[in-house]
Amino acid sequence: MVQVSVVVPAYKAQGHLGACLTGFAGQTAQRGRYEVLVVDDCSPDGTAAVAERFGVRVLRHAVNQGAAAARNTGADAALGGVVLFVDSDVVPAPGLVQATLDLFEDPSVRAATGRYEPVPANDTRFARYKALWTWHSWETTGAATGESGHLQGALAAVRRDDLLAVGGFDTSYEGGSVEDYELSDRLKARGIAIRFDDGIAGRHHFPGMGTVARNYWDRTRMWVRLAPQRRGFSSGQANRRAGIAAMAALGGAAGVVFPPLLPLALPAQAVWLGASAPFLGFVARREGLGFAVYAAGVHFALSAVVGAAAVSAPIGRGSRAAG
Repeated sequence: MVQVSVVVPAYKAQGHLGACLTGFAGQTAQRGRYEVLVVDDCSPDGTAAVAERFGVRVLRHAVNQGAAAARNTGADAALGGVVLFVDSDVVPAPGLVQATLDLFEDPSVRAATGRYEPVPANDTRFARYKALWTWHSWETTGAATGESGHLQGALAAVRRDDLLAVGGFDTSYEGGSVEDYELSDRLKARGIAIRFDDGIAGRHHFPGMGTVARNYWDRTRMWVRLAPQRRGFSSGQANRRAGIAAMAALGGAAGVVFPPLLPLALPAQAVWLGASAPFLGFVARREGLGFAVYAAGVHFALSAVVGAAAVSAPIGRGSRAAG
């Protein structure tokens, strides 16, 4: 009997969906206990054809509707009592489904999230940095407490009845935005705690730095708008230390770009270094000093992007559709 329904939202995913589905074909869990549904969000490439070759259930949108709608479509069609959301650019760990089955055997567990492994699915220098940063962010938050402030939409599980009871993901958010944070707020408002479990894991295929910077910009602006009702920071990359580092990096960068603010630059950079030191120390121990220097430069630049996005959040409409 199907107990877990894996939902993979996919758009223009022809290049990496095969690796994702190969991972699900090789799970340690008994095949009859889980199903895989790929929701093709009207991709113009061969995404659906790739999915069909793996013999999974394929659902198609006639028009592109975004990641939130694709996840909802999959949840509506799911046969399992637990819905496991995994993005198409994630290669699942072999024990992912079994870990989800084991976790949800406890009836008190109603929602859970995990994290990306510290080694990325694509071996580029930036991807290595990003995988380490994401992993370390969860190491100091969710992994330390066993709880999470939100579901990470790319690797998250929730009981289907609870998901449908709150109306699923909010589809008014355009693209992959902060709909996972907003859904988490509605779940928690119903008294549903979000567990963190390291068994919910996979390797992520990270895009380049420019794409990540744009995603940080859009996601931060919308996250800041949610912050008043969320009552502060969350787990993973949305933690308090990362927020301090972002504002300090912005101050440090502003002092260099605008000479009148130069007296602000050095103190701000010192604050950024203090806030980022645990992560950079982790990188140096794992990858060596040379890579840590590279990571520091990238991390400072992306921190400044997040800081600028947070400050600019009241301006413009962000990534949520009008109306």
